[in-house]
Amino acid sequence: MDISETILSQYQNANGWKTIIYSFAEAVDPDVFFDAWYEKIWNPRTAVGIGLDIWGRIVGVGRVLQVASDGFIGFEEAEEGGTSTVIRGFNRGVFYSGQPTTSNVALTDEAYRSLIFAKAAANITDCSITSINSILMSLFGYAGRCYVIDTGKMTMTYKFEFVPTPVELSIIYRSGVLPQPTGVAVSYAFNE
Repeated sequence: MDISETILSQYQNANGWKTIIYSFAEAVDPDVFFDAWYEKIWNPRTAVGIGLDIWGRIVGVGRVLQVASDGFIGFEEAEEGGTSTVIRGFNRGVFYSGQPTTSNVALTDEAYRSLIFAKAAANITDCSITSINSILMSLFGYAGRCYVIDTGKMTMTYKFEFVPTPVELSIIYRSGVLPQPTGVAVSYAFNE
């Protein structure tokens, strides 16, 4: 970039101003700035931190997921209103404290990038089984087999042949990434 082309003709003989402009141009290389901006913000494949947060807002998915613990260690008893709590054995739940436990989990850049690309695909999907299976594999392919089954009569089932972690369950149930065709009832099946 030729800085002399950016100086107005009326300042061609202003040596003090030209010295400042040339010194600044040497100290701050705009090519380096734009390359870094493209890599860390604009390109979703290489973006990090705030760049991914911006892409998440664009496609409509957040970095922070609310992960709920739905099982408690203990004995099953009726609660007010006739509902009961899911009771789990040791190493499969937490002690009941009177309130359901929830925690917010911020995804790492790589996990969030995967979620952003899956949400972007879900935003433009034709909701065919092939498209939905592609989204599932991009999200959970590392964990095991997962796919969608057309069960007929306007219903479909997301089948997971692995036990999802609490964060994966939060992605499945709460993130809004998995497509649901209009008028189709969706269910979920997990191997336990």
